[in-house]
This record gives sequence, structure tokens and C-alpha cells, in this order.
Amino acid sequence: MSTLRVLLNAAPDANRADPWALFDDHERLVRSGRSAPGAWPAADRKDAVLAAACVRIVGLHLPPLPADRVAAATAFALEDQLAGPADEQHIAVSPQRADGTVDAIVANRGLVAGLAANFDRVLAEPALAPRPASRHWRWYASGGGGGFVRKPDGSAFATSEHRGIPDELRLALDHAERSGAGPARVEAAFAADEATKSDIAQHVGTAFVTTAAWRWDTAGGAAFTVATDMRQGEFARANPDVKRGSARPFRVAAAIAAAAIALHVVATIGDWASLRIADWRIRSGIASLAREMGITGTDSPAVAIARRHAEARHRAGLAAPADAPPLLARAAPALAALPAGALKTAVYSDGQWTLDLAKTDIDATARLERQLASAGLTTLQATNVSGTRLRVALATGVQ
Repeated sequence: MSTLRVLLNAAPDANRADPWALFDDHERLVRSGRSAPGAWPAADRKDAVLAAACVRIVGLHLPPLPADRVAAATAFALEDQLAGPADEQHIAVSPQRADGTVDAIVANRGLVAGLAANFDRVLAEPALAPRPASRHWRWYASGGGGGFVRKPDGSAFATSEHRGIPDELRLALDHAERSGAGPARVEAAFAADEATKSDIAQHVGTAFVTTAAWRWDTAGGAAFTVATDMRQGEFARANPDVKRGSARPFRVAAAIAAAAIALHVVATIGDWASLRIADWRIRSGIASLAREMGITGTDSPAVAIARRHAEARHRAGLAAPADAPPLLARAAPALAALPAGALKTAVYSDGQWTLDLAKTDIDATARLERQLASAGLTTLQATNVSGTRLRVALATGVQ
């Protein structure tokens, strides 16, 4: 199955030529060129590759999460890092790795929407480039003009044209060096012109070295295969492309698998039924209590009872458990154990505190979550480039 991949800085235009590359069914480059859409070669599939100037990649560390919750946790971690209104940004998330890390690719929603309607996949050019080694940054030339820098955590940011060290890279280096996280060296993966070589030679503070040149259309089949498809969420394909073939070789295996599943269901259905009955009894008891209290409405009975309890305490001049001071008092012993200066901001809203913490080691964050849980609190955590964001609320049933 042949695949045409087109590198784009904007939606395709009948009057604009864009770089393209045609690959065979073994992901080998057949030919490449630059032309307007009407002259693109025919192929079984079409992929859009968004040039580095159109995307930003953020490397995040999240707690272990079910796959269907990773996107929401990523959006929560990035909510104060997006340029412009959040509803104008589309965030695509890579699968979570064993160490908890994910790559979040941010692009303009309108641009992704237009490409999703005409291409089988939408990829990000920086996501195709190899990550550098630990404490190294790698500076690439973009096929769409300018360049981009990729970091060991998978994050990437775009840079301007290669005429000396671009301002984006210089500012990022200055910021990293001030925070003590500067790279040991920057690897330039392109053929630098004389002006860039001269600027690199004069730069003080970070070593620049050259490495093998890289191009998006020669990234290799593996890079395209594992790259995150930005057609996610509202832009996901309704009917994924599945290769069809004869089912006969799989019938025996399918029968064995079905038998194993049936045995597993039979063995566990008793426990499942018992848990369901217990859950039903608890929910029925809460609903009966709500009816006796004259509580009606669309909220769940447990939420409604908790609200009635809070209102009664407020009328009596007392604080409710989920009010800001009592909730913070529960969390205070755990927060006091953090290193000095670790807590940057704390904001209360709708029965929960949102805490922004400076970068701390993973063990300290894990201890904090355990201590908060022992105090009857639930947490949602996400780690971003500036530290950790923690949302703290009262656990269900705790008074």
C-alpha cells in the first residue's frame, strides 16, 4: 500500500507548491518533489505532516492512568501553558509509556480540522525526529523552513531561519541555564552556513557540535509508524482502516480465546454479582435517606446530601468539610512536609484546591499523594515543564 506524505505549513492551496514524498508498502522512499495538490502523485493513503512552525510538543510526566483518561489529564496539565484561547488549540497525546511520560502535540484546531477531512493521518514533523541523549538538545532544520529543537523528554519548539543562532534557541538556552537545567551540548543536525558556524563558534556557555543531517522525508519507516496521529478526539476516524484477509487461520485461535474468556467470566461472575448487589444496596440506602430528607433534583443523592449538610452548617455559622479552610487544614500536614518554596500557588474553587508545585523529585510527590489520601482527600496530579499541578478534593463519604 503506497503512502503519499505532504509537508504543510498551512492547509493545501491549489496555487501553492508543497514538499511531498511517496513511499511504497515497505515504507521505502520511492520519489519526492514539490508541487501543488493537482500534481501530487496518486497513492493508496495520504498523510499530512505539519511542519515544525505549526506545532509544539510538550513532554509530560503523569501518574499511571487508564488510556481513556490520559487526554483529560494532559489537557489539565497544559491548561495554563497554551498560547491563545484553549478552544482554538487541538492537543494530541501519545500513548503513556511505562515511566508515565507522554508527548502532547499542540496545534491550531482549525488547521487540524481541515487536514483531518482530507488526509488519513496528521503527523507532526518534530515527532519524526530522534530524541537526543540525556542532557543534550538537538537542533534540526525543518523541511518547511526554519528549524526546531528537540529535547530528551520528547518536547520540541520551533526556531526561525538558520542565519546564526535563532532567538528562540538563544532564549531557551538562557532560561535553562538560569534554572540549572541547561544542556551539556547542542547538536546541530543540518549543514550550517558560514554565518551560523561563526555565531556558534562565538557562543559562550553551551557547546555546539555537528551531527548527521536529518530530513523529514528520510526519517525512516519506523518513525512514521510510531508517530502520534493528531486525528484524535473529535477528529478521530469513524472507521479505522483495517486490513482485511481470510479469517480461516484465526478460527481455531478465536475459538480457544473465546473458551478461555468464557471460563474466566464464569469464575468471576459470582464476585462481580456480589459487588454489584452491595453497591446497589448502598446506593439504594443513600437514595432512601435523600427521600426521607425531602431532597429532590438532578444531582446524585450523595452529592445532594453533602450539599444539604454544608448548607445546614453554613446557616449555623459553621464551616462545611469541603469549604476552603477545613479542606486546606486537612492538607496542611502533608504540605508542610514539602521542601521550602515548593508550593508556588494555591487556588480554591468548587470544593477543591488546585496547587502548583515547583519541580520536586518523584518520591516527594508520591509521599505527598499518600499523605493526602490518608487525610481523606482525593488527588489528580499532572507534571509539566514548570513543575506539578495537583487538584485536591474531599474523598467521597468523608466528613
